[in-house]
Amino acid sequence: MLTEHVPVPDPGGHGKLHSRFRITAWCLPPTGAARRARELLRHQLSGPPLTADVLDELEIVVSELATNATRYAPGPYELRLLRDHGLPVRAEVVDAGAGATLIEYLLNRPLPVPDRIDDFEVGGRGLHIVTELTHGRCGAQRTRLCGTGQLATGVWFELPALPHRP
Repeated sequence: MLTEHVPVPDPGGHGKLHSRFRITAWCLPPTGAARRARELLRHQLSGPPLTADVLDELEIVVSELATNATRYAPGPYELRLLRDHGLPVRAEVVDAGAGATLIEYLLNRPLPVPDRIDDFEVGGRGLHIVTELTHGRCGAQRTRLCGTGQLATGVWFELPALPHRP
């Protein structure tokens, strides 16, 4: 597990930086990345206030992203959780590929409604599933891998709002 703090400007406007965001990253194995990503996400987010149905949908999303990463991009691979004031607010699957622009396009493109669905057609629906299950609160961006520092692509999705804990 890798952890880093992202400094942000002081809300008081004094120019000081403080660490509001915390990113925790886990390395994902090239084989079994989807399974490991699901396990990590469930372990980090299980319990109230998320319902089992919402958690199941988030597992589908992270599984799709991890599968795409290992299928279409070079490793290493990471799962990241971004926390704001201690609450998880965003998850991201990161790979060493350079496909952020293409992925962003694919996440946001409208899919044509086919006259009939070919049951034997494989692929092409994963990012659409991600967009649907996250209600469009997803995207792709260039970033750096936490473990190696190399340039990478991160595909992120926002997590449902969680109430602040005392």
